[in-house]
Amino acid sequence: MIITAIYTIGVLSALYAALLAPERASTAIMASGLINGIATILLVIFIDPKLSVIADDVVNQRGSYNKLKTMSLMMVTSRFLGTILAQFLFIWGARYIAWFTKFIV
Repeated sequence: MIITAIYTIGVLSALYAALLAPERASTAIMASGLINGIATILLVIFIDPKLSVIADDVVNQRGSYNKLKTMSLMMVTSRFLGTILAQFLFIWGARYIAWFTKFIV
């Protein structure tokens, strides 16, 4: 849920950061990768390996299809809730990008 929230705010926070720091607007707009990069790393470390193992177990008939279906439903629900959570993290993400652009320029 948190990782989805981070992904959701990436681009919009960068655009809003351009308004917060107009002197570094072009840098802020291009910095959405800062947030999306963090989300990608978290996704690769925490989510993808577990889902891959569960799916592989089902394909090789070592795991339960119901467990995979439950996990898929849980992922859809967490994506939805993560998008709602993103509304609360949006301003924080914009401030983070605006702050970080001080060190890039």
